[in-house]
Amino acid sequence: MNTKLLILTSLLAIGAAQAQNQSVPDDLRALIQQANAYYPVLKQQQQQIQAGDLRTDIARSALKPNVSGNASYQYLTPVAQATLPVDGVNRTIQFQPNHNVNAYVGVGQTIYDWGRTKASVQQAADNVQVLRRNMEITQQSLAYQVAAAYYGVGFLQRSLSVQDSVIRTAGANVQLLVTRLQNGDALQYDVLTQQVRVKTAQNRKIEIQNQLERQLALLTYLTGNPNPDISQAVNQFNLETAGSNVTTQPYTLANDAQSALAGNKDVQLAQDRIRQAETDILVNNLSGRPNLSFSGSAGYRNGYLPEINTPRFNIAAGVSLAVPIYSGNRYKLQNQAAQLNLNASRYALESANAQVRQSIAQLNADIRSNLTRLANLETQVIQSKKALDIANARLRNGVITNVELQSAETGVEEAELGRLNFQYQLLLNQLELKRLLGENLL
Repeated sequence: MNTKLLILTSLLAIGAAQAQNQSVPDDLRALIQQANAYYPVLKQQQQQIQAGDLRTDIARSALKPNVSGNASYQYLTPVAQATLPVDGVNRTIQFQPNHNVNAYVGVGQTIYDWGRTKASVQQAADNVQVLRRNMEITQQSLAYQVAAAYYGVGFLQRSLSVQDSVIRTAGANVQLLVTRLQNGDALQYDVLTQQVRVKTAQNRKIEIQNQLERQLALLTYLTGNPNPDISQAVNQFNLETAGSNVTTQPYTLANDAQSALAGNKDVQLAQDRIRQAETDILVNNLSGRPNLSFSGSAGYRNGYLPEINTPRFNIAAGVSLAVPIYSGNRYKLQNQAAQLNLNASRYALESANAQVRQSIAQLNADIRSNLTRLANLETQVIQSKKALDIANARLRNGVITNVELQSAETGVEEAELGRLNFQYQLLLNQLELKRLLGENLL
């Protein structure tokens, strides 16, 4: 097993263990809140939700009166006129003025539209619900990303301490072997081999430091904070007890499949899309319905006999019924398209449910496997530690080779880190299970 990967993996496992066994630390909670307030994608989705709410209000406004002010002027010539005898004198009488003016306030109001406006309002509300669900998914994903980066910082900070310990141990062995070389009890090869071990450990430390800087950069990207507070990250785990608190067990979906699947965010989104498609069908079904409306106006205009040039106050009111008769088969085609979208949304829900079931089944298989291998490694850890104690005693007595010492050290390291690696895998399974069941960190 690659020692470098084992060290990093064990530290990840330790951090993940504490993340599950403790409540969310205050500084991590603050980082998640900062991310929710800063993350540009969330801001974009918030704006889309606000726009959707406005579209809902726009659809609802169709049932409100529409009032407008109008004014017009028209010059007309020739106009209707006639010469008639009036009091024995022939006079020319004009029936329409040349200068026509009309100013009025008009009002229009839908009286009844057979549910079309109500359906349009529901359609806009369903669209907003889909937007809100997408935002929930983004927030959940963002919280897990921040948590992973936060604990990653703690893991890598602890890994630097572990690597310093490895460097100190290897350096002490170098000094011991140099002394033995001077006394003729060791070979130059032994000293050089141990020096190579020191340099390798130092290079690993440099790589861990680089990974730590990358995690800090990720936290800055997610939260917008150039100096995120990660002071407590390293304290979220304990090397001595990291392997003693494994609580992850397979999840039996059959016990409560309906509630388990209902909590999944992707399943909820698929359900929202079904409701959206059903409303689309309703809107299309009502598109060909009649519309009964009222219209009225009040204002001043000229053209009234006998003083056709004098504006006079007038009122007009009435109702109208518009009944669609033929639309080129458009409504039928729209209904067919909406029904196909509904069918597709129902299949998407089935797919989402199936994917959750498959993911949980795969997690259960991984959990059972990792639990078994973790139990086997507990014995291996105890045995390797005893072997290292014996090797150190033999080293002090000068009856062990450098190869045997390194083998004993490596045995303990691989056993310890292997155990923590499987624990880490179990904790990853637990985190994935929480995500699948729709649980949030806050």
